[in-house]
Amino acid sequence: MFDLYTLSILVFASLLALFFYKDPKNVERQSVLLLRKTKKGKVFLTRLGRRFPRLWWVYGMLAVGVGFYVSVYIFYWLLVMTATSITTEAAPGLALVLPSPTTETMYVPGVIGVPFWFWIITIFMLILVHEGSHGIMAAREKIRIKTLGWGLLAVIPLAFVEPDEKQLAKEKPMKQLRVFAAGSFGNFVLAVIAANVLVLSITAFFAPAGVAYNGLMEGFPAEHANLTGTIVGIENYSIETLGDLSLALGDIGPGREITIRTVTDERSGSDERLFSLSTVEDPGAEGSGKGFIGIVGVSQEFGLKDGVACPGIVYFFVGRSPDFFGLLFFLFLINLGVGAFNLLPLGPLDGGRMWRIVLDKYVPKHSNRIMNTLGWGLLLVLILNFALALV
Repeated sequence: MFDLYTLSILVFASLLALFFYKDPKNVERQSVLLLRKTKKGKVFLTRLGRRFPRLWWVYGMLAVGVGFYVSVYIFYWLLVMTATSITTEAAPGLALVLPSPTTETMYVPGVIGVPFWFWIITIFMLILVHEGSHGIMAAREKIRIKTLGWGLLAVIPLAFVEPDEKQLAKEKPMKQLRVFAAGSFGNFVLAVIAANVLVLSITAFFAPAGVAYNGLMEGFPAEHANLTGTIVGIENYSIETLGDLSLALGDIGPGREITIRTVTDERSGSDERLFSLSTVEDPGAEGSGKGFIGIVGVSQEFGLKDGVACPGIVYFFVGRSPDFFGLLFFLFLINLGVGAFNLLPLGPLDGGRMWRIVLDKYVPKHSNRIMNTLGWGLLLVLILNFALALV
């Protein structure tokens, strides 16, 4: 028996398949890739790109500068992260961001499972902004847009803008660079917008609502009491922020019998529990006179402010907790990650095409050798990084 969430995914997949298969004459199949080309929207992109030429020139120049900086930085970061992964067991690694059929974020080695509807909306926005930026910049540089379209890579929806590649190759290097850099820069702009809206939304709709923790230290009071839930009170102290917790334990001191009040359902705050335990001296600050209970990974919890209308909509966009991020967080994370990855100096990626333009201009005799060396080296680093993440 399917729940409504799973059923909605199946309905979406069925409609997507119907969209592509109802008109096979206009669908081009390349292995697991399905493309449906059209010219609808070309006039709009062309008009938009040519209406504000100065604005788009500034946008393009910023995109080139940011693009090369991020390309170098992400390549360096990958090298450092891979070296750290080899020498340090706890080092982070790359992860694929894939859709999950559940409503919560899932984490397994090498994969982050994003709730399906968050993932599909984010990918749609990412592609729309990325390809739209390419198209607008091509129009600004008076490069003909041949076709636009939608596609399906296996089960992953995609979109594309196809400029006249022959005409583009004949343009000056800086014009080409602006066209190629515009896509990832558009993703960065969307990521920044999403991050700012997320921060403003948290400030507007949420208030501190207790202190959470990731684990209990072995042999300490919290473990003996089997402490669970978000801490909202200690004795007569109300605990809303990390500062409240520190102040309470500092006033109480070690060797005191205390009662801790927690809630185990952060969504409603209704499941309240009481735990009795004795504080001990902080092993990391002997002689400080501060009480210690033995919790680690302490973090601030937030709850909806009183009187907030439509909490479901707020949760959808902003999230509830670290286990249930909202759409804005994934818009930020995925656009930032995909935009940066796309600028790596690999031949098929925009970053690879940008570096090829520069190398062809300044070191044409060595361009192929440099790009091949960079490409194979980078592929090795990526494969090694993913392999280490799975170990």
